[in-house]
Amino acid sequence: MRVGGQAVMEGVLMRSPNFWGIAVRNPNGEVELESDSFTSVTKKSRLFRLPIVRGFLSLGETLFLGMRALTRSTNIALGEEQDLSKKEIALTMLVGLGLAFLLFLVAPVLGTKGIGALLGQAIENPVLFNVVEGVIRIGVFIGYILVISAFSRDIKRFFAYHGAEHKAIKVYESGDEMVPESSHRFDTSHVRCGTSFVLYVLVLSILVFALLGTHGWLFMVLSRVLVIPLVAGLGFEFIMWSARHQDNAVVRVLVWPGLMMQRLTTREPSDDMVEVAMASLQKVVGLEEASQAKADEATNKLVI
Repeated sequence: MRVGGQAVMEGVLMRSPNFWGIAVRNPNGEVELESDSFTSVTKKSRLFRLPIVRGFLSLGETLFLGMRALTRSTNIALGEEQDLSKKEIALTMLVGLGLAFLLFLVAPVLGTKGIGALLGQAIENPVLFNVVEGVIRIGVFIGYILVISAFSRDIKRFFAYHGAEHKAIKVYESGDEMVPESSHRFDTSHVRCGTSFVLYVLVLSILVFALLGTHGWLFMVLSRVLVIPLVAGLGFEFIMWSARHQDNAVVRVLVWPGLMMQRLTTREPSDDMVEVAMASLQKVVGLEEASQAKADEATNKLVI
C-alpha cells in the first residue's frame, strides 16, 4: 500500500489511500493522534483520473490537507484548543500562493529582463531566456530554504520531522519492525518527496515556458500562471513513474538531483521524532486494514 506524508509542527501527517492521520508531541511530551477518512476528488470522475489532470488535483488536495494538519498540529504543540476555520486556512493559503507568485514567477521574469538590460541587449531567444529565468527561479528556491533554515530553530526541527517521515515510510516499505531503531539504517531521502517534486516542476517549467515566447513581462507572467497546472501535472506523473522504476539505472540518474535537494529540507531526526512519525503511519495503516476487514466480512456474508 502506497503511503505518503509530510512534516507538521512537532509531528507528522501521514496519508493512505482512504485515510489521513497526524501524530503530534504535545507540551507534556505525550503523542496525540488524530485521524479521519479521506476521499480523493480523483476518485469521483474518470476525467479527474486522467494523467496530468490527476496530478494537479492531487497537489491541490495535498496543499489543503497539509495546511489543515499544520494548523492543527501547531495548536496541539502549543497547547491551544482553537483551530483555524476553513476560511482562515483558505486565507493563509492565498497569502502563501501570493508570496510564491511573486518569488517564483514575477521575480525570475523581471530578473531575466534586468540581466538583459545590464548587458545592453534584451534576451530575445525564448530558450535562452527561459534557461536564465529557470536558473534564477531555482536559485530563489534554494536561497529561500537556506535563509529560513539558518535563522529559525523551529524550521530546523520541522526539517528533522520531515526526515523522520521519510525514515518511517522506508521502514514500512522494507517490511522491517516499526520501531525507531529500524530507521537507523535508512537515510532521510525518499524518491516521492515533495522537495524532489518542486525541483522537477522548476526544471520542466524551463521546457514548457520556452514555448510561450518572450513578449511583455505581464503577458509572460500571466501565461506562466495559466500553464502551471500542466507543469505540475507533468511533475506529478514523472515522480510517480520514477517511484515505480527506481531500480532502473537511468531513473536513478534522473532522480539523483532531487534526492540531493532533499538534503536542504531534511535533517537527521532523533528516535523520539521517528516514534511520532511511526505512530501516525501505523494509525492510517491500521485504519486501512480495519476497513478492508469489514469489506471482506461484508463480501463473505453476501457469498454465504
